[in-house]
Amino acid sequence: MLSDPFWGHLLSGIPKRLVTGSVPVSWGIEEDNLPSLQLCIEANSWSALDSDELKKAYIQHELLHLLFHHPLDAHHFHFAHLFDLACDWIIENLKLNNSSLGTKISLADIGISTANPTAQVDMYYRALEQFWLTQIQSASPHPSLQKLEEYKNSPACHAHSAWHQVIARLSQAEKDIIRAGIDQLVSSTVERVGLSAIAHWPAALRLLLEDRQPHYRPVVDWRRVLRLFAGRHKKTYLKNTLRRPSKRYGTTPGIRIQQQQNLLVVLDTSASIQAVQFDSFFSEIYQLWRLGARIHVVECDTEIRRDYPYSGQRPAFVEGRGGSSFDPPIRWANETFQPDAILYFTDGDAPKLQLKSRFPLIWLLTAPKSKKWEQDQGISVELSLS
Repeated sequence: MLSDPFWGHLLSGIPKRLVTGSVPVSWGIEEDNLPSLQLCIEANSWSALDSDELKKAYIQHELLHLLFHHPLDAHHFHFAHLFDLACDWIIENLKLNNSSLGTKISLADIGISTANPTAQVDMYYRALEQFWLTQIQSASPHPSLQKLEEYKNSPACHAHSAWHQVIARLSQAEKDIIRAGIDQLVSSTVERVGLSAIAHWPAALRLLLEDRQPHYRPVVDWRRVLRLFAGRHKKTYLKNTLRRPSKRYGTTPGIRIQQQQNLLVVLDTSASIQAVQFDSFFSEIYQLWRLGARIHVVECDTEIRRDYPYSGQRPAFVEGRGGSSFDPPIRWANETFQPDAILYFTDGDAPKLQLKSRFPLIWLLTAPKSKKWEQDQGISVELSLS
């Protein structure tokens, strides 16, 4: 846990048991409650490992198989030992440690010139299967065929025997339960140790986790951000009131502080925005309106289609549905309306804003930021609309 927190914390959440066998570490099934994978340690073989680094390499190797779901996918492939070798190649190509656990056969031996760090198991398996079927029918087989036979009988291959003899016999529902448990364990481990703990990993491995765990992206309460933004951009003025005498002088009329807020809400009505996405957005605009904000709505795609004061009702329809341009409503705000702040509801799919907004600006994005998002004005928040 001190030298590599991710692996230490991940290992702490996995059931373990001692077994008898011929390989130091392997995977088995815990069947007491819901099915789950458990790490099986063979005491004599484990004790025979001559260094802590080698022991760590064995543990890390099996945990990497877990991250890739290799034990759960074995039933998709006909030749077990070829699938096992393809899985081991995936792990070895990551080069997370310098310990070789005994595949003894390289990619070049079967005609794969370079390792592809983003390759999937089925790519390597197909190449192995074609090589295997060709060579066993050949009158003068390639020397690497003997290496494949040696791998088939090696401890490295035997470590995967439970994949084919035990795990492959589980029902699909049981495998789905195990898969969900693995993903939940990995997710909670990353949340515990932080993304900095895996910053040194190869990009292919980090992308695997990011694709499988989309909630790693920071979760933002967009409604709270919107209210804080709107609340910071208010104007106040003094108003005479007959209801309350002056506290200082005891005379009437007294005065009270009145808040005034003019918000411009711009709706991107291009074809890429679905009408149903406006519902949750307008429910939040309604709350700002109830708090006393004066809201003016502009509907715009490549040009302003219409504008109107908001009166607490969601519009029955929006006009536009063409392309997108951010400049027309910003120009109109600068020259005509002059609000206290601008709320721009969009999916972000438009060229970069060219005009300089004279007023505070918040982008409310209906879709995750893409690489094309280049706005350098205002703040942006991704909406989770439901």
